[in-house]
Amino acid sequence: MILKSKSAICWAEDSILTVQSDRPLRLPYYLYLSVAILWLYSGIVPVLFAQSTSLEMLAQLGIDKPYRMTLFIFSAVLDIIFGLLVLSRYRQLAWVWLMQLCVVVGYSIIVAIGLPENWFHPFAPLIKNIPIIALLFYLYRHHYFIR
Repeated sequence: MILKSKSAICWAEDSILTVQSDRPLRLPYYLYLSVAILWLYSGIVPVLFAQSTSLEMLAQLGIDKPYRMTLFIFSAVLDIIFGLLVLSRYRQLAWVWLMQLCVVVGYSIIVAIGLPENWFHPFAPLIKNIPIIALLFYLYRHHYFIR
């Protein structure tokens, strides 16, 4: 990274990138937009186009039939709520990022244990969660420390 100012950016002791000024580091909007698109897509597309596949995955996880649709709809609504929160002014609240982080880690653990074939899936759905988890953790810490 090439810096125009000698003291504009420094690494803080806690590894958060900070700007030496009176105002906090402003993150690019595309980071928020990309997370919002991911959540909205994850909440809408399975309901519209992959309902049977999603319900089958829940069956493979051992979820009893009467609870599958409820859990499926709940997770879709939760994903949509996260997407809308990220697009709103609430994205500035650290707990919004912490909740997302916990859900992605939780989803990943459940899939890693309950559907281990995903470790070897050619599209690497579990491995792709690693950078998402890292980004969510960064955004949580960023918004926690700028309050």
